[in-house]
Amino acid sequence: MYSVLFVCTGNQYRSPIAAEVFRMQLAEDGRSAHFKVNSAGTWAFSGQHVPLDAAELARSFGVDINNHQTRLLDAKMLKDSDVVLVMEEGHKEAIQSEFPFARNKVHLLSQVVEGVAYDVPDPAGAGEESRVIIRDLVAMIRAGYGRIYSISKTG
Repeated sequence: MYSVLFVCTGNQYRSPIAAEVFRMQLAEDGRSAHFKVNSAGTWAFSGQHVPLDAAELARSFGVDINNHQTRLLDAKMLKDSDVVLVMEEGHKEAIQSEFPFARNKVHLLSQVVEGVAYDVPDPAGAGEESRVIIRDLVAMIRAGYGRIYSISKTG
């Protein structure tokens, strides 16, 4: 079984949506049984429900995160993951600094999917721009499914 961990800041928008879209792609491809997909946040408060606007935005793109509860990233999650995909360079730097053992498994999502390093903006508090950010994130995961799948299997 392969394990993929998506990480953002609060684990309320980007990482749970990315994880769910990747799960959906795996299910469509008949590969769900071979993967464990999770999400966490570098500054999350564990056990919180996603904000209503996050759930509504996700749902508008066919993604259901209503049952998601936030999780704070910890060493066990990193040890249990084959690959860790982060939304921002700052997430990557923080994880590699605090958890040096995970250094080689942490990758910037944009770098993996598009071959170009850039931060996926945080839609929290972004107002009208939130919809565009989530739309682009969902499209990125769908378009980059094959590359995410491949890196997940190779670590």
